[in-house]
Amino acid sequence: ALRALTASNDLPTAGASLLGERARLLGLCRKGATSPNGSCRLLATRDGTVALNLPRPDDWELLPALFGSNTSDWSQVAQHSASFETDTLVARGRLLGLAISANREMPAPFAPFALSQVVAPQPCDRPPLVVDLGSLWAAPLAGSLLRTCGAEVIKVESRTRPDSARNGNPAFFALLNSGKRSVVLDFSNRNDVMALQRLVRRADIVIEGSRPRALRQLGIQAALEAARGATWISITAHGRQGAAANWIGFGDDAAVAGGLSTKMHHAFGEPLFAGDAIADPLTGIIAALAGWASWRHGGGRIISVIMAQVVAHASGLAQAGTCLPGWQAMAEADKLPLYPLRTPAENLAVFGVDTSTIFSS
Repeated sequence: ALRALTASNDLPTAGASLLGERARLLGLCRKGATSPNGSCRLLATRDGTVALNLPRPDDWELLPALFGSNTSDWSQVAQHSASFETDTLVARGRLLGLAISANREMPAPFAPFALSQVVAPQPCDRPPLVVDLGSLWAAPLAGSLLRTCGAEVIKVESRTRPDSARNGNPAFFALLNSGKRSVVLDFSNRNDVMALQRLVRRADIVIEGSRPRALRQLGIQAALEAARGATWISITAHGRQGAAANWIGFGDDAAVAGGLSTKMHHAFGEPLFAGDAIADPLTGIIAALAGWASWRHGGGRIISVIMAQVVAHASGLAQAGTCLPGWQAMAEADKLPLYPLRTPAENLAVFGVDTSTIFSS
């Protein structure tokens, strides 16, 4: 659909090629009830299963408060989880700011935007300006795909808390961020905050994955930007409204919240992970398509792209419970080469190199 909306020939030949590229770069493989990167586990509770993701060192420091007991390794985590009911453990974890989800079915929602929106787009005399406020995987992937479509993309990072993906695999970070201009600001500095506000007001598309309260504290409101005609893409694990706006989530646990591990359970007899943080690349693809389609149709929209719902929608497109064993057999018999691994078509900008240039123009 993105290719139909653009004249770009540089887009990946298949969206599926984006789903496993981090795993290939990092040498990750399936590990059953453990996520490929090892940070997330499916854990039995008294009445079900939860996904607990502990990707940050600080997460482990919260476990004594979660369980009411000292906890230092995964075996102890599993032991303590088994003594809790699912809803109680999930509620406690979310209150502490941990990425935790129940392993349950989620009704498949409608597509994030109507397919009619990608028909007969308005002519545009210039590429859009995209301000990428996101981090990690889903939001940067959306910005990367928009850059491939011809957009000018400005990646904005905090000077004191830059995108933590910079500390990960450099080749993967380059895949997601090459070709973007790099701006670095101090969000505690009034002048820098005002500069950010001016930049956002210039944008045709804004991509962010922040809590609404954090943006309001910076004087930025999605509704006001949409009212002037911008397209606002908000990427969250569980949503922007109500209590869910404060729930933490990453690709693996969000996929479980979307019901994917339940479908794996139906097919293979036990809850399992499917793919490497699969909610991230799926969400990045959907966010890019939604953003480009909205811009081509005049903008003026707030589009909430919820990672758990993206997974529920994608996995609801087929009767996965009955198809998965057959798909597994086909995959094992498939001897064709893998999709070509993407390589950056442009250089990765030096951290903050464009800051002075953009704000002096």
